[in-house]
Amino acid sequence: MHTFMKPAPLVWIVDSEYTGELNARIGLAEHLGFGYERIPRPSDNQDEYHDLLKKRYLQRGGYQTIFIISGTGEETTSEIADLRKIFPKQLFTIFLASILPETPHPRLTEYDLIASPQLTGENVVSLLGVPHNQTKNKLAHAALEHKGYFHALTQPIIGLLIGGNTRYCNGFNETYARHFAQQVVHISQSLKAVLVITNSRRTPVQSMSMMLTEFSQLPYDFFDWQTSHPSFYSALLAHAELFIVTGDSLSMCSEAVFTGKPVLVDLNEKVTECYHRDIIGKLIEHGAAKKLSTDYEPWTYPVIDTTQQIAEAILQRSHATLHSRDLSRAV
Repeated sequence: MHTFMKPAPLVWIVDSEYTGELNARIGLAEHLGFGYERIPRPSDNQDEYHDLLKKRYLQRGGYQTIFIISGTGEETTSEIADLRKIFPKQLFTIFLASILPETPHPRLTEYDLIASPQLTGENVVSLLGVPHNQTKNKLAHAALEHKGYFHALTQPIIGLLIGGNTRYCNGFNETYARHFAQQVVHISQSLKAVLVITNSRRTPVQSMSMMLTEFSQLPYDFFDWQTSHPSFYSALLAHAELFIVTGDSLSMCSEAVFTGKPVLVDLNEKVTECYHRDIIGKLIEHGAAKKLSTDYEPWTYPVIDTTQQIAEAILQRSHATLHSRDLSRAV
């Protein structure tokens, strides 16, 4: 699939402080299979930033196709689009749009490819869910690495994936946590299941404590994201038979449906934005997830691999896009 590009393209990932956004970019780069480098976010000094990237580019020997992967998180839309000025014929720009405002940035149309669960258009790959860095191989390796722990648990295993407050929604308080936990308890008891819980950097400490108090009547284990083994989360995705996810995390929801197993999502309006509900609503319409309730019957659906979908589109479209340009060897 990669043979049309000689030498292999240079893949740059724009860094981000947002874990889900960075993991999505890394996951896409890994799917492309050319290796990748992380580059810093644009600085206030545009000339200095351009000089930095020129230097990195020339250190690689000059002429190569450049894939640059950025997206939502920190606002860098214009700055990354401006890189076309210094790489006019080599650059293929990719924007991973997990959540966009009602009016997208006016310069977004300058990108060669946009991957979005919200947008449609000629240069858009329309998604169900958002990209992430899970793969079948990663799940399989993690499953083997942690099989001793999971095989010792009472079956079935429910994976409870906990998010938290977002930039625009802070209702993940103790009252919400208690109500949510009570629903989880009901399902877990009805299935006679063991609960394996993991949180995120956005989970309020007091809310997590409230949930664990409610779960005290259940067989459960809690693995804090800050201290868990790096591959444990992937192992949980591999071993659990059912997932319950808070709807504030599009990444966790997308990673859960990537397994092809039943996924119950809590879309409480106090802890989810309208964008979360719209995007996850499409997963529900597709049959990959259901709204959390106290009733549960298992179901099946085809695996959704958004990251692979984007990678295939890049390889197909970049060839045509870059071939149409006058490919000189000058930067």
